[in-house]
Amino acid sequence: MTDDCSEVFRRFGIEPQDSIYRYAPVFRGVIGGAAVAVKRTHSPEAMGRWVRHLAASGVPVVTPLAGPHRIGGYDWVAYPWIDGRTYDGSPADIRAAGDLLGRLHAVGDAEGSIGLPGFEWPDHDQESVEEDVTGLDKVLKVYRPDLREEVLGRFEPLLRSFMATTLPAIRDADLPVADVTMDFKAVNLVYDQAGPVLVDPDNGERAPRLLDLALAVLLFHNDLPGRPGRLFDEVEWAAFRDACLGHVRLTVRERELWPTALTYMLLEWGVWTAVNGGEVGDWDDPRQAAFLADLLTVDITRYPW
Repeated sequence: MTDDCSEVFRRFGIEPQDSIYRYAPVFRGVIGGAAVAVKRTHSPEAMGRWVRHLAASGVPVVTPLAGPHRIGGYDWVAYPWIDGRTYDGSPADIRAAGDLLGRLHAVGDAEGSIGLPGFEWPDHDQESVEEDVTGLDKVLKVYRPDLREEVLGRFEPLLRSFMATTLPAIRDADLPVADVTMDFKAVNLVYDQAGPVLVDPDNGERAPRLLDLALAVLLFHNDLPGRPGRLFDEVEWAAFRDACLGHVRLTVRERELWPTALTYMLLEWGVWTAVNGGEVGDWDDPRQAAFLADLLTVDITRYPW
């Protein structure tokens, strides 16, 4: 990776190194005496406005110290390196994370968009549906043949009916939108003495806030080393939910569509996460494999309002 990113190291003035994150290039360095994390972003001008607006509103989030620089077809920025600890799975950490997501949504709802890209609705054809079904079948055959019949029996009809049922139910409901992260996971938070700081805001977009919440519920424990491999349980969800709702009030329509939103994100992001896990080695990691199995077998009634 150091060869591919030599221009990144030169432009930011940091030492050549391997990425500290396995799924994307992230590098540590020092710029102007400050410890930084150098990483890719998207829509950098809008992203910069958004995170600075969040910070000015009291939301703990990193803001760019250097960049953006266009290198190798990507936009790169340097964020301050946040000293702290990782999420520990405690009730206090879960409540603090839900509180932070609620604050993010409240600020994102308060005003019109500041230019983040708009959410793009999918347009699946029969070929892409077959790819999803085949991909699931492949990883289950290799890693969890005991779950193959159960998971395919559940997911195949949902995937085949997605464009006709699940998608229009959410897309056409005129749900409230906000500037949201669409990647609110424990691995993207660092906890300091004041609580969690969002250190990876770079998937932010203008999207239905209900989908952002559904994605957080399903994938909050994804990619998280050192913790038991599973989704929230009922008690943890209640703590996360109640903390989030201390800052935002869902509409009646959002509450009605909550199960559909969970199904939507399970089909769009859950299936991708499981299938991609077969390509990047996630199923070979016992902790991550346990998480993926829980993701594919989760009963979404575990997460009521």
